[in-house]
Amino acid sequence: MFQSKNNRYVTRGVDDSVPVETQFFLWSLIDDQVQKGDEVDYFQKFELIISDNGQEILHSQEEPKWSRKTLLEIPKDCCVNKVIWVIDSEEYQTMLFPDEY
Repeated sequence: MFQSKNNRYVTRGVDDSVPVETQFFLWSLIDDQVQKGDEVDYFQKFELIISDNGQEILHSQEEPKWSRKTLLEIPKDCCVNKVIWVIDSEEYQTMLFPDEY
């Protein structure tokens, strides 16, 4: 799962609500897992939380169970409180909000 050669898509909802720099950062977190040789589930979950220091990101997956917390130091006005899913269909990858599924 999550081969870098696959096309990547972002829904209109994500594109309208989440800064593009944050979107690229989320893709890079997945790419880091792949480069490390970790087993990467087809379903990745990102919980974005506004913190005093920037954008807090809780990145997790179910199989195998894994999670990591990261802080993206960006201005508070660029931060969002959202849950984002990234799903790999093997043909393409999509970043979306749960209510867009």
